[in-house]
Amino acid sequence: MPPQTTLDRTDCEILALLAKDGRLSNKELAGRIGLAPSSAHARVQRLFEEGFVAGIHAELDTQRLGFGLHAMISIQLDQVSAIQSFADGLLSFPEVLDVFQVSGKEDLLVLVATQDTDHLRNLVMDRLVGEGGVRHVETSIVFRHLRAHDMPTRAS
Repeated sequence: MPPQTTLDRTDCEILALLAKDGRLSNKELAGRIGLAPSSAHARVQRLFEEGFVAGIHAELDTQRLGFGLHAMISIQLDQVSAIQSFADGLLSFPEVLDVFQVSGKEDLLVLVATQDTDHLRNLVMDRLVGEGGVRHVETSIVFRHLRAHDMPTRAS
């Protein structure tokens, strides 16, 4: 990876536009920021190469896909040394959307999408707790999930 450069105003504008809509064409992106398409393309390439953009992903409508019940599961493991492998294993579960390793009394927070409460119960009781090594698990149903699609900025 090349050395990190400082972001200028144009770089920040590009990142903000991509954060809101990763499907923008290069031509449309260039027009919005007032650059030639070749210059915009070069800047976007550099932002990817330097790791400012980790990826472009589609946000799926899990409810429309039949997984309308979301829950946040907090997990405390028996052994701290098992956190990494347990977290990696969670990513193989199709219901798992996000895994967060956190500080505090819990080790992991896991956002899942399930079909209904029976599916959620089976996921937690049979597949998560059944894996062994889980000291404590707590499940909270998500009533509403809001996600910002803006680039974070530094406080003044």
